[in-house]
Amino acid sequence: MSKKLLIMLMLTLCITHLGVMPVSAAQTAPEWKLIESAYETADTFVAAYSVRDFGALGDGETDVTAIFQQLLDELGKIGGGTLFVPEGKYAIKGSLLIPKGVTLRGEWSKPVRGQQVKGTILMAYGGRGDENAAPLVTMEPSSAIRDLSIWYPEQLPDQITPYPPAIVFGKPNYFGNDFCNAKNITFVNAYTGLMFSRENGGSSPVLNGLYGTPLSRGVEIDNIADVGRIEWIDFSPDYWSGSGLPNAPAAGSAYEQWIYENGTGIVMRRNDWSYTGYITIDGYNKGFHLGPSIASPGSIPNGHNYELTFTGNKTAIYAETVSGDGVMFTRIHIQDSETGIAVGAATSGVLQLNGSDINASLHAISVDPTSETKLIVQQSTVAGGDVTVAGGTLMASDSDFNNAAPQIRITDNARAILTGNRFSGTPEITDTSKFISTIDHAAVNMAKLPVFPDAVPETHKPARMALYVVTEAPFRAKNDGKTDNTAAIQAALNKAALEGGGVVFLPPGKYKVLGHLTVPTGVELKGSVDNSTVPTGPGSVLEAYADRNNPKGEPFLKLSEGSGVRGITINYPEQLASQLPNIASYPYAIQAAGKDVYIVNVGLRAVYNGVDLFTHKADNHYIDYVTGHVFKNAIKVGGGSEGGKIYNMHFNQIVYAAGSESKFGEWANAPSMDNNKPVYEYGYNQLDFMILGDVKGETLYNNFHYGSRSGMLLVEENGRGPTGISVGLGIDGAQKGLVFESAGEAGFDLINSQIVSINGSEEARYVETGSAFASEIRLFSADFWGAPTYGVSVGNGNLKLQAVNFHNSGDWGFARLMDEGKLYLDNSVVGSTKALLNAKGEPKLFAQSSIINSIGTYLKEMGLWKNNQTQNAYAKPAQSETKPTPAAEEKEAETAAPTEAPAQTTSGTSGWNWIYTGIGLLVVLAAVSFVLIRRYRASDRRTHNSAGPKGKEMK
Repeated sequence: MSKKLLIMLMLTLCITHLGVMPVSAAQTAPEWKLIESAYETADTFVAAYSVRDFGALGDGETDVTAIFQQLLDELGKIGGGTLFVPEGKYAIKGSLLIPKGVTLRGEWSKPVRGQQVKGTILMAYGGRGDENAAPLVTMEPSSAIRDLSIWYPEQLPDQITPYPPAIVFGKPNYFGNDFCNAKNITFVNAYTGLMFSRENGGSSPVLNGLYGTPLSRGVEIDNIADVGRIEWIDFSPDYWSGSGLPNAPAAGSAYEQWIYENGTGIVMRRNDWSYTGYITIDGYNKGFHLGPSIASPGSIPNGHNYELTFTGNKTAIYAETVSGDGVMFTRIHIQDSETGIAVGAATSGVLQLNGSDINASLHAISVDPTSETKLIVQQSTVAGGDVTVAGGTLMASDSDFNNAAPQIRITDNARAILTGNRFSGTPEITDTSKFISTIDHAAVNMAKLPVFPDAVPETHKPARMALYVVTEAPFRAKNDGKTDNTAAIQAALNKAALEGGGVVFLPPGKYKVLGHLTVPTGVELKGSVDNSTVPTGPGSVLEAYADRNNPKGEPFLKLSEGSGVRGITINYPEQLASQLPNIASYPYAIQAAGKDVYIVNVGLRAVYNGVDLFTHKADNHYIDYVTGHVFKNAIKVGGGSEGGKIYNMHFNQIVYAAGSESKFGEWANAPSMDNNKPVYEYGYNQLDFMILGDVKGETLYNNFHYGSRSGMLLVEENGRGPTGISVGLGIDGAQKGLVFESAGEAGFDLINSQIVSINGSEEARYVETGSAFASEIRLFSADFWGAPTYGVSVGNGNLKLQAVNFHNSGDWGFARLMDEGKLYLDNSVVGSTKALLNAKGEPKLFAQSSIINSIGTYLKEMGLWKNNQTQNAYAKPAQSETKPTPAAEEKEAETAAPTEAPAQTTSGTSGWNWIYTGIGLLVVLAAVSFVLIRRYRASDRRTHNSAGPKGKEMK
């Protein structure tokens, strides 16, 4: 009898006689197989085990919990890999734990509302009636569950019963809860779909492709300390009713009303500026809920949200909290909901709505009287429902109000800046607020929100479905970290190419490579942990040694045209933190030698330079989840490349700086935790995260970095600058967030950016354009916070900002406008600062429809200063009424002085408000101040009256 048959017999006996008691099968070596799913997949995948080979037949009756857990544990012991669950119904009457680096993967067909669920189905039974019982699946770091459906057979639609969550990211009392993956999951009728553990905090959850009918909560995010990604989610009552499974409800029956009264699609609590995109929520009580953290009291969510659709919900977006750093909602579509956007009591901060549309039956927008939130509405449409703002500030510009009159109500404690809006009928704005508002219907000249292509996970596979395992004959590579495997791995790559392409697979372990590797056309080099994660220890690790202190040498891994690499880690063992700041230089770790290359789920650590997409023309490159740590540059793109895509890069100094910790892999070349400060210092002073040169039409999506000299750097190459578009760029802990030295004629557009600059030097700023910059950069919705020396520095060219929020505008001042540099600020919030501009900067600032203090400036000398208000709201004069004019123009007070001006009235005559309030003395004082300051500044225009610390002047 074979060893496998003996194991199967033992498992069968255990299940038959002992139910779900743990099995004690002997270990069996994995048999790596290339799986061809019955349904379409975007990738190739290699499995170590199939549950079918160990007695789990998917008959829908036999409890197979023990079989699954035994095999998952075995994969955890060998360093990661995939457990394959073929199509069928598998009864799980207990619970499952997926170990670090392990993937549980089935066969999955993307569900269609109202149609039968197909593929692998896990039948969940445990925890009925107890939300706090063990979840069906608990996950350790860098693990994944994907391509399967979860169904609760005992959940009845006319008697909905609580259950614990189907999936929880984070094992209790385990060090680490980072980069758990859930992809292509159908929650047929889970009470709660997926939760991030409230007990074990961590970072960077990865959710992509979640569908179904979760009843109480679809997804809850809380307790995370680094960016998560929540994308391509579709929740609707129609999935359960159309599933074709026993006890499925009839469409339109009582369960739909239960969801409408009790269900929430997405709950965001402490999310550390997570990325949320391509979400559809239909038929819930709340589509999207911004709420306070339960795990970390006092913490609230921020982040960016892009392309969200809400239909038939009671409330589409409920902002119970609003972050001062900002929360961005761009391209939001709300239909047939009672309330579109509700901003709750005692909120503050900034909520940005851009390029969106709302059609509500009752309230399109509702803001509580106790709120102090600044609500930016930019280039959006209200088709139905009233807009009632009773607190905070409504900033609506270049938008369409096609709802019934009165289209906007400003009441109680609110104020408004309403500019350039359009109305389907006669504009009717009710203003019963106690504060002054600005209303001007004259058209505004603002660029339209640019089109961004849907960021769908793309399909990339080798030319042929064939498997070459490098540790097997005839290659016999050794994953012991000691043997040089250059020849063995290259032999496997060459053989695959000679035979028409295929997958060259590296089982888990460390592969020492003293030379260089080339992946031929039509071949994919693949590791065992093909998950979206930074290096945390498990998986297939290539250890690179060649070309130390020879940065112009050959790249370690070269990708030929039409080749790819997935699911590996590259580590440089000889890079030691003790060598900093004199770390050794190396060539780029990966280089594209032609077009149509793909790099997916690749981790880098202790790497000098990451990915080279500039030495050769690399058209149509596809980068998705390249992660980890580099010393000098993560990725550089140029060489005339066109049509490339760079998605979900995620780099953080902590990957190397904390590499001695178990959660990050306990690497031999990691610094000790009490001596890792030089890692962060080197990055802050030397690292340029992303460099774009001679590249055309580059698409960037949800890329993130922490701890760099510059976050994104656009440079001239071959006499040309880059063009492209970005959504969701996140730069944290940078000296300079965005640096623009060059751009192509089409410019470069950024949507929903989050930029944090830390004041470690006088050069710290969010955005900088160089003295030779001669193009235009446009940011549509952006949030800036941290502690830069100055907010922005425009050396030349045009920097255009729409619907942005500067929580901290700069420790010394907001904007340095030099040479011919111009700053355009539309419908934005600029926090208080010591000085708004450098001397003589006024003609280069064009600000309108914004909340911005004019401290230390001459309003008459501004390039444009129109319809702005200060941070503080001003009470209306006694017995005044709001009488907006269709095309009011702001009138400058003739006694304008470099002090803060009061908020504008609805007719734009700010100087008269003080007369109405009977405080004529202030006018006299202002006039005197004006004369004195004019004389002072005439004598020395270079000395600013609001110098920064240590006597620094704004230059």
